[in-house]
Parts: sequence; C-alpha cells; structure tokens
Amino acid sequence: MRRQFTLRLGSAIHLPIDLRPALVLAALSILLCISTLHALQLGSTALSMDDVIRWLMPWQDADAETSAIMLLRWPRVTVAILAGAMIATSGYLLQVVSRNGLADPGLLGISQGGMAAVVIGAAVFGLPPAWLAWASLAGGFATALIVMTLAWRLSSSTGLILVGLAVGIVLGAAIEIIMVRGGILQFARWLAWSHGSLTSVSAGNAGMVALWAAVLLPLSLIASGQMMPLLLGHEQAAGIGASPRRLSLLLTLMAAALVAPIVAAVGPISFLGLIAGHIARALVGERPVAVMPVAMLCGALILQIADTVGRTLFLPVIVPAGILVSIAGVLAFLIAARLSRSSR
Repeated sequence: MRRQFTLRLGSAIHLPIDLRPALVLAALSILLCISTLHALQLGSTALSMDDVIRWLMPWQDADAETSAIMLLRWPRVTVAILAGAMIATSGYLLQVVSRNGLADPGLLGISQGGMAAVVIGAAVFGLPPAWLAWASLAGGFATALIVMTLAWRLSSSTGLILVGLAVGIVLGAAIEIIMVRGGILQFARWLAWSHGSLTSVSAGNAGMVALWAAVLLPLSLIASGQMMPLLLGHEQAAGIGASPRRLSLLLTLMAAALVAPIVAAVGPISFLGLIAGHIARALVGERPVAVMPVAMLCGALILQIADTVGRTLFLPVIVPAGILVSIAGVLAFLIAARLSRSSR
C-alpha cells in the first residue's frame, strides 16, 4: 500500500504525491548536488571547495586560475549529468516498449547505428559537427526499426536481445573498417570517442546536449503518464482503448532521439540504460510516472561518478567513463538476466 500526501495549492488544486518516490527523488537530488560539487573540485589540478562555491556564485569574483580550470571542467560535468539522464531515459523507454528488462540502446544496436551514421557522415561525407546529432538520430532510429522488425516474429524476450547484438556486431565491424581507413591518427581519435569519452567535451557540446535535453526530457516525463498500458502487453493495452503500436513507435523514436546527441558528442555509453532502469524499479516499483524521474537521476549520478573516477583515480591515465560504466553494466546485465530467467 502506497503512502500519499496531498499538496494543496489554494482551494481548487490538490496534488496527491506518493511519499516513497518523493523521498527517493529528494535523496538522489541531494547526492547529485554533492557529487557535482566534488566533480567540479577534483581533477589533475584540484581546487578547494571555497573556490568552487565562489565560482558558482555570480556575485563573487573567482580568481583567474579557477576560472580557467572551470572553463574546461564545467562542460564535462554538465554533459555527464545530462547524458546520464538521457541515456537512462532511453533505456527505460526501450524496456517498456519491448517488455524486456534487458533492453538498452547499446544492446539493441541503437547506439551502434548512431555511431555508424556519425562516422560515415563525418569521415566519408564531411558533415559539419552541427549535423552529426541529426545523422546519429537517423542511424539510431533506422537501426531500432530494423531490430524490432526482425525480432517481431520471434515473440521471445531473448530474441530481441540476440537480434540487437547481431546487428550491433555487424555495425561495429563496419565502423572499425571506416575508422582504420582514415590513418593511424584519425583511428586514435575515433577510438577514444568510440569508448564513450568525455575528455574532448566543449562548451558547444554542452550547449547542444542541453538543448536536446530541454526538449526531450520533459516530453519523456509527460509520456510516462501514458506508458502504463504497455506494461500489460499490446493486446491488453488495445483492449482498454490504448493505441500500443502508435505509442510504441513514438517512444522508440524518442529513445533514439535521446541517445543521438550523446553519441555525436561523446560516443556510446553502453549498459547505462540497463543499470539505471533496474535501480529505479528496485527503489520505487513499476509505475512509469515514478520510475522515469528516478531513472533520470540514477543515470546522471552514475555517469558523473564514473567520469570523475576515470579522470582522477588513475592519473596520469584518464579512463573513459564509458569503459567504467560498461564494467559495472556487464555485472548488472548478468544479474538481470539471471533474475529474468528465474522469474520465468
């Protein structure tokens, strides 16, 4: 039984709020604020917390050294937070659409499709950076449609994952062929990007990702209110008056759009959607309106911590955040697969 309290705004507006999701959201928000301060503080040149707080306050004058360091550090921290939230949202949307708790943009080949489109667009056709996110969106959405169409006849939860992995392997091989053709220097640059590195993130990348996030994350929260029938299955959803095919198509497009700017800016971050979705459901249950915002905060927190650890713990070596998330994601994937098998 859920505990609720009612937020009263005047005499006409009464908003029922579930206590548990509200407490989880508050706790995650506090943790994210704390980790953000530490992410801005830590690095190859550590700053004091007073310097960080002084830089964050517009009415305080930060010294030149702090401003120069923050000019490089704040875009990276901003993109880590937004990218984590967007990838987590994408993963949860795909899990609801496919009714498969193992779904993830990387496992279904969507990230690889976006990567292929970015690499072909940049290396072969010379697309400017402003167009790469749109190319990634087209590649990711086309790949999602291909994977879901091929897996449609299998009517098995594992069939979708197997088809996605197969398509992802083929696309990954094609990406490496194109990367190698550009010479050793271009290959080294593409290789760091292909592992999900935030090292080269700029203020322009942060602005681009923020623009997409400002549109897509609120739309995802709005869409979460319409997703509950999909958890029942397409036939049951249609029986209660929903339009499961149209809704699934829209949510798949939204999932691809959420990943597109991230792939274009920092490369693929595998398994994050899988991890965040499972943590969110463990914390607040299965209702999409509660799971969605919690998954966003979980994804933001995980990617930011992974990036901070990768650029501070192993100095002078910088480990891409995507590699650290993948290590944790493999363990989460095995645990989720085990639990999914046991439930059947």
